[in-house]
Amino acid sequence: MADTAHAPARTGKRAPYTNGERRRAELVDVAFKVFAENGFQQLSVRQIAEAMGTSHTALRHHFGSKEALLEAVLVRREEIDGPWRQKLLQTQGFLETVPEVMRHNARIRGVIQLDATLRAEAIRPDHPAHAFIRRRDLDFVGSVRAEVERELGAGRITAGLDPDVLARQITSLVIGVELAWLYDDSIDMGAQLGAFMDLIRSTP
Repeated sequence: MADTAHAPARTGKRAPYTNGERRRAELVDVAFKVFAENGFQQLSVRQIAEAMGTSHTALRHHFGSKEALLEAVLVRREEIDGPWRQKLLQTQGFLETVPEVMRHNARIRGVIQLDATLRAEAIRPDHPAHAFIRRRDLDFVGSVRAEVERELGAGRITAGLDPDVLARQITSLVIGVELAWLYDDSIDMGAQLGAFMDLIRSTP
């Protein structure tokens, strides 16, 4: 779960973490690394706690269940990455942002490994992350489609291309290239996506 501390009414700034909230945030960061290295589905709360260097009692106190811990980890990733990606879009535009994001991802192998592991585990509808992953992917495709339409309107993407098809192609390419890179990190993910952006970029 996201941090629930409320901002003071006068300043609009986030209130300081309580000790419990600070500890909870620390546990989320450690859990992120554990899930990236070991997956999620086969681990018990006790095993997760042991890998994190804490007690299963402490985990249950802060999160209630390992599913709630997983949700906190996934939400935290979005909180970290979202603003950075949005700033890139505003300053560089979509065609330049996608390759840059892929170059960034090459520096955070644990994050990409967690994503790939969860995608594989969460295919089953009864997996606790299934709905989250599906919703996130739909949001991903929708956000890419909106950016594609914006680029088409500005004349930066070749006219006549179908934004629905492009959105699916780009999102699928991102996921596929990241998976290939996990097996062979000599792959230049930024170059792969940059080449595709060049294919759809309009020419003067």
